[in-house]
Formats: sequence, structure tokens, C-alpha cells
Amino acid sequence: MKTLRFTTLPGDGIGPEVMNVSLQVLEKLGNLHDFTIETSNHDVGGIGIDNHGKALPDSTLSACREVDAILFGSVGGPKWENLPPKEQPERAALLPIRKAFELFANLRPGNLYPELSDLSPLRPDTVANGIDTLCVRELTGGIYFGQPKETKTLENGEKLAIDTMVYRTSEIERITELAITAASLREGRICSVDKANVLETSVLWRDTVINCVQKHNPDIELTHMYVDNAAMQLV
Repeated sequence: MKTLRFTTLPGDGIGPEVMNVSLQVLEKLGNLHDFTIETSNHDVGGIGIDNHGKALPDSTLSACREVDAILFGSVGGPKWENLPPKEQPERAALLPIRKAFELFANLRPGNLYPELSDLSPLRPDTVANGIDTLCVRELTGGIYFGQPKETKTLENGEKLAIDTMVYRTSEIERITELAITAASLREGRICSVDKANVLETSVLWRDTVINCVQKHNPDIELTHMYVDNAAMQLV
């Protein structure tokens, strides 16, 4: 019987509760598919700050490198909101983990079964047949990691804050390839969301997505939508 090793990072707030249920699910799956799980629990986020002085302790990061997978709960809360921004749990734990392990893709399914459509706050005519979407989000490029990123005081005393959005072709290609794989297992459709009417990074994004789909699976039905319109269309 195969043993899968997990580092569990319950974190803060609802994280520990979610983690307990997740481990129960894994145990059930193990019984069904003939594997066992081995877990090692470590602090992250606010509890990492409280117990180790930093949101992502070195021991936690080391433990994550030694296992098959990482289970992450949640981080942050009112207790740590008054810390300097760079020390707060969200920025000081989530982003370094993403960067350390090149966790460039976030797969966010949105499902509503038709039988439950009458419980949805959305218009009945839009959800009568249910909802089945998958958002493929890029995580390690763009404005979160672009440099320079700083706040400084000018000579006249005014403050200036800088965030930099940077994308390389390779970063766009790998997230697009993942979206192509996912779409190929579903209905074969991709809607790429950008702001190509304003941002240079989005112009590159759109061109790269088009080329990538044509190269890897030209049968995919590819459309494009500006992000503000996409937010409206979702509801």
C-alpha cells in the first residue's frame, strides 16, 4: 500500500477546522483507493508570527520541501492587521510559498447543481441549468511579484507607492497550456480575461494565449473578454 506524505498548514481562523475535515476526506479516499497518509503539522500565518516571530517559519518551509504535497488552510485575521504590511500573514506567508514552489496556477471551480438553483441569489434564468465553470488563475507573475515594489517619501513630503506588473512569455504559456488541458477535458472552450485595451502586459498576454492555443490545440474555442466586463458577465 502506498503512503502519501503531507505537510499540513492549518494556519488561522477557519483553517484548522477546514484542515480537520480535509484529512478525514483523505482518509476515506485512502480506504477506497488503497493508500495511507502520513502528516506533519506546522505553523503558518498569524500563528507562525505568534510562535516563531514570522509568518512563514524556516522550519515550516523546510517541512514543505520534504513531502509529496502541502495542505494549506487559511491565514490572517484582525489580530495581525496592524503589523507592517510586509509582515502581515497574507503577504509574508502566501506569496513566499507560491514563489518557493513555483505554484503558478490556481484552479477555482464554480459549481451549482440544477437541483439547488432555486437557492442561488443569481437570476433564475441564468442558473436554471446549473453552473459549471473553472477559473484558471496565474499566481506567480504579474503585479504581485513585479519589481520595483515600494513606498517612499518624496522631497516635498508626499508619499509615492509603486507596484510593477511584469509578465514573461513563458509565464503566460505555462498557465495557458494548463488551461488548454483543463478545457480539453471539459467542453473545449476557453475565455481569456485581460485588459488588452489599456495594459501592455495584457497585449502580450492576449497574443501569447492566441499563439499557444493555435500551437497546442487549435480545436479549442477561444474567446477574449476585458476583466471589467468579465466581472459583470459572471453575475
